[in-house]
Amino acid sequence: MYKKIIFTVLFGTSLVLSANIATAQNAESYESLMKKGNDKYSAKDYISAKTYYEMALKQKANDPTAKKKLDETVKKIQEDGARQEVFYAHLDTGDQFYNQQKYEEALAEYEAALKVFPEDKYVGGQAAAVRAILKERQDKQDAFDTAMSQGESLLAEDNYDAAIMQFETAIEIFPNDKLPKEKLAEAKQKKQLYNEKVTRFDNLMEEARQFGLRKNFEAAIGKLDQALELFPNDMEANAKRNEYQTAKGIADQYNGIIAVADQLYENKSYKEAKAQYQSALAVVKGDAYATDMIARLDPLIAEQDAEEAARIAAEQEAARLAAEAEAARIAAEQEAARLAAEAEAARLAAEAEAARIAAEQEAARIAAEQEAARLAAEEAARIAAEEEAARLAAEAEAARIAAEEEAARQAALAAAEAERQATIKSMLDAADALFNQEDYANAKVKYQEVVNFDAGNAIATAKIQEIDGIFAQKAAELEANYNKAMTAGNQAMSEEKFAEAITQYQSALALKPEDTAATTQLAAATKAENDRVAALRSQYDKFIKEGDANFRTNTFDKAIEAYTKADELGLETYPSEMIARISEIIEQNKLYELNSEPLLLASGEARRFDFNKIDVAVRRSNYIIIKVRNPHPEKTFPMIVSFGGEGGKNGGFVLPIAATADEKTYIFRIGSQYKWFSEDNTWIEIISENNEVEIGKLEVSRGN
Repeated sequence: MYKKIIFTVLFGTSLVLSANIATAQNAESYESLMKKGNDKYSAKDYISAKTYYEMALKQKANDPTAKKKLDETVKKIQEDGARQEVFYAHLDTGDQFYNQQKYEEALAEYEAALKVFPEDKYVGGQAAAVRAILKERQDKQDAFDTAMSQGESLLAEDNYDAAIMQFETAIEIFPNDKLPKEKLAEAKQKKQLYNEKVTRFDNLMEEARQFGLRKNFEAAIGKLDQALELFPNDMEANAKRNEYQTAKGIADQYNGIIAVADQLYENKSYKEAKAQYQSALAVVKGDAYATDMIARLDPLIAEQDAEEAARIAAEQEAARLAAEAEAARIAAEQEAARLAAEAEAARLAAEAEAARIAAEQEAARIAAEQEAARLAAEEAARIAAEEEAARLAAEAEAARIAAEEEAARQAALAAAEAERQATIKSMLDAADALFNQEDYANAKVKYQEVVNFDAGNAIATAKIQEIDGIFAQKAAELEANYNKAMTAGNQAMSEEKFAEAITQYQSALALKPEDTAATTQLAAATKAENDRVAALRSQYDKFIKEGDANFRTNTFDKAIEAYTKADELGLETYPSEMIARISEIIEQNKLYELNSEPLLLASGEARRFDFNKIDVAVRRSNYIIIKVRNPHPEKTFPMIVSFGGEGGKNGGFVLPIAATADEKTYIFRIGSQYKWFSEDNTWIEIISENNEVEIGKLEVSRGN
């Protein structure tokens, strides 16, 4: 099952817990807690005593005896804390001066610290070391200072070799002094960086030269620009850059002309191409490429000229042949005219013969007509009868056609009506589709078009009425939703839940975009929220500033406390990121991992974890990290964490284990307890009172 990890930071003078210590079924009795608190008080273990008195007050709220003992204990803790703060302030300042080799100032701070704890071994040793350094330096100081001063001056002038010699002289005078060694390392590093810079410069100059040889002036200029970034005033680099810049201009002009010439060459415009290559030669005298291309173009131009002459000759021959063909055509037309005249004479002779024959035939025709006249009279009577029959047939046919035309007209009317009904159906279908899509506004427009097309259409009229009803319902719902959003917004404003109010007023404006009341209330809520956030931002910035300041000085417990307060404001993720970063630093700086696998301690069982003594130089920044899980989350109980060395117990603290099944991570700045700093501690012991407890990770770490 997933276990939530809770970080709890504990300080040397107080316990800051993320959950209240609640009274549970099997909690320890008031009398037992008071007795343990008194025992711890008598043993001057005020931190543990404070925890027991606080737990006793949970059993008997406002109990005067417990309150009095708690006040006395807090006062003792504050007095011890004040002494330790004075001691550590002088110690830390002394160490800072010592690291800066300000030995007189360091000695003054160490002596001030010894007035608080006269027997402190670390401070006494540091003070003795400083006195020895000051005594040793007295005789050699002038020579050392001269060497250091000259070294600093030479280093400022970039005279690295001479500066190195001076710092080496200073080291010979004071071999244990860190400052000349640091300055020597700085001078060597600067010399190395300078040499690397020179090497880089030389390489760039060579690359520029190579690009210049290949006529790639743009790349050469780029390399020279990089070289000039290293040494802006180098005369050679500046001269070369000017040279290549001029060459690049000529090359760009030449390349532009050559590009045009090459394109003309590809297009077989040889004469124009030759002119361009000649222009290129005017830019770059004796250019081999342009000269070669001109030589190549001369025979091609001659070949083109020959082809042009041949084309002209062919055109002239074609014109001659066309003239001959035209003369032949005219002669042919004249011959055709002669033959046509002969044919006309033959036709006239034939017509005369035909006239003779026609006269003979006319006489025969007259005789035949007389016979025909007789027969015609008889035929006239027959025709009259046939005409009457034809008239009657025509009348019958006209009647038939009229009947067909009427039938066709009725059919056309029926088709027109069918088409009208189809149009109405199509319009209704389109309107119904919009209605089914709940696009009621456009649907109403379509239904109105049906009514306009087919006055009084019952279906469309009914749908329009239905849509009007829907609009009325929606308007009522919109008004109700608007009123609901405004009411909720006003309620949120009265409860100073401005972000929620903003959301509600925005919802109201979405329903009524131009509403004055919602607009006014939204502006008021926005201003109130901005004011609230600004106030939170001021608090947040204060906590972040405090956290960052403590982080920079590796005071991680106070940094976490400040970041936690900032994180609770919920403005940014930066505080939680910094808490995670501090936890990672503490984890990375662990000195001893005393336990890593889950370890179940029975009620009252003590488990000791041994480790080698820690260098006094890093004890001040030590933390103890303990992961704890309560197997019986219905109970609360104390867990005692002690530490000591060969001489016995030196100190400790009490963890009130809360009634929760979640695994909790406790971070305790043990370095703030003087006995941890001043004594050679080699063990940590854990005892769980009145309940079993599961110990996870147990580490000793350092903050820096």
